[in-house]
Amino acid sequence: MRLCVFVSRCMHSKFCVSVRHLVLALAVLVPSPGEALDIGPPAPPRYSSEAMVSTVRDTLFSYMQESIVPVPRIESMTGASSNGGTIERVSGETRGPRIPEPMVFDLVRPLGGRRGEGEINALGRIPLRRKARTVDDAPDPLGFVRRSPDTQGLEWAPEIEYDVWDGIGIEFELPMENVRVEAYKGAGQVFFGTGLKDRFIHGSQIIVQYDQQPKIWTTTFLYLAGFRFNETWSVFGMFGPRTELGGRVTDRRTEWLSNVTLFVDVTNRLVAGIETNVGQVVNGHASLLVMPQLHYEVSKRWMIQGGIGTRITKDLTLPEIGFRLIREF
Repeated sequence: MRLCVFVSRCMHSKFCVSVRHLVLALAVLVPSPGEALDIGPPAPPRYSSEAMVSTVRDTLFSYMQESIVPVPRIESMTGASSNGGTIERVSGETRGPRIPEPMVFDLVRPLGGRRGEGEINALGRIPLRRKARTVDDAPDPLGFVRRSPDTQGLEWAPEIEYDVWDGIGIEFELPMENVRVEAYKGAGQVFFGTGLKDRFIHGSQIIVQYDQQPKIWTTTFLYLAGFRFNETWSVFGMFGPRTELGGRVTDRRTEWLSNVTLFVDVTNRLVAGIETNVGQVVNGHASLLVMPQLHYEVSKRWMIQGGIGTRITKDLTLPEIGFRLIREF
């Protein structure tokens, strides 16, 4: 009696779970005593080979479920899931290629973004060499409002961006110098679609800005296009006119803008790029900005960008530092 109780406890204990499974396996393979005493031709086996394999497999799988603790799945930093990616790997990945945004002349939202996505960010530009004269008829050639007086301060612009519908985003921005608001800027952006086996993506953007000094309205129409060559290299371009529509100036200007940025994915979190921006005033001066930059994804919601570049004009070459801090929500 005691021996039976001991065997029963062992067969139900975790220590003897492998013994129990071994017994089950032997029961499959060893014939019963009645079958061993049969006289005549050997009887067919109780189980076919497929049934035996299935029984052993199910037994081993049951043992593994009881013995192994599941390991939580770690989301890939380069995957297309919006829950596992980081900032430049979240928006638009299900609708097109993943291409970073330029730092100085950024998008309203990444093309192909989904409704409800948004961010707040701030762009800053610091001149490395002071100047105190008009350059190419622009009192503030490094500023966001080039017609405004230059106070030799920090040029920066906080902004908020939001996708109101899938592929349609809006933005509101306050270009500032030190603590003085120089302009009010609003923008809208629409996503057109993809092509070339989802390596190509494009859209359009319109920007309306009111400058406080001088009081003037400016509109910008841009065509946006990006292309991913492979897992490492990608390029993004923005092209279109910027026009002064009215206000307290008589020499209203129209300028053609071309912004092209080449990106390389250094690691899963680090992207390097070189941004070039050309502004050509019709029948007037031109300027070129060259800004090498790095984008580092601190976490799923935070990113910092920084670079050192040069703005080249007809009369002067102006080195500058640029940076942007981004918080997604």
